[in-house]
Parts: sequence; C-alpha cells; structure tokens
Amino acid sequence: MIRRALLVALASFLPLLAFADTLRTDADLRPFADRVMAGVAGAGLAAGISVMRPYVVMPEVELQKALLTLQSQREAYPDRFGKTVGFEFIGQKKLGESLVRLAYIEKTERRALPWLFHFYRTRNGWVLESFLCNDQASQLFILQ
Repeated sequence: MIRRALLVALASFLPLLAFADTLRTDADLRPFADRVMAGVAGAGLAAGISVMRPYVVMPEVELQKALLTLQSQREAYPDRFGKTVGFEFIGQKKLGESLVRLAYIEKTERRALPWLFHFYRTRNGWVLESFLCNDQASQLFILQ
C-alpha cells in the first residue's frame, strides 16, 4: 500500500522534474532556430521538432500533438503548399531582458509559411517557451 502511494506521488511530481535544456546566451538563439529550420527544410517537420525537443518547455505529449497537427494540415493541402524548398530568417524582436521572438519563413513551392520562436530567459539560460507555424504570412507584416 505504501509502495503504491509512493509511486503515485512520484508520478505526480515527474512533470515538475522535467526541465528543458538551456541555450546559454542571446547569441545562441539564432543558430539554434537556424538548425530547427534547416531540419524542417531538409528532412521535414519531424526533424525540426527533434532539434527543438531538448529546449522546449512543453510536455512531450503536447510536442507530439503539435507535430501531428502540422503534418495533418500539410497532408490535407498538398497542392496548396508544394514541397519545402528552403527557409529565410525574417527578424528578431527582444522585449526587455527576458523575451525574444525570432521570425522565419519556411519557403515552399507556393507559399511562405511563417515560423515564430518565443524564447524566455530563465535563471539558467534561454528556453524555447513556445513556437508557432501556420500559413498566415500576412501576420509577419503586423509583427515586425
């Protein structure tokens, strides 16, 4: 009975023990995001997600759900996007000392797909707080 209670208690604390790796300096952010985008452009969405996995502060289940959502959107509209042919860095915005957003586009044969990476500076370094990918390139004009 006690062993079972201990296992339940430990399992409830495991999400609190899962910390993301950190990027040490501001200068590490863009090369990291470049690697994510190179993975997406070269080997596909799963490769890009794999690069970001150690640094993103979201549970693995949510990260996998995001990957499946992105993949299903792409499969639903193959003629809308075409194949990925590269990527381009669009810009960076820093808010105070704690938040940075990097904007990219994934270049496809027919559309520019924006990617936004939001970083947060923790006591130990920068973590990828969230990311966004959609087909609304016009939003980039508002953000810049």
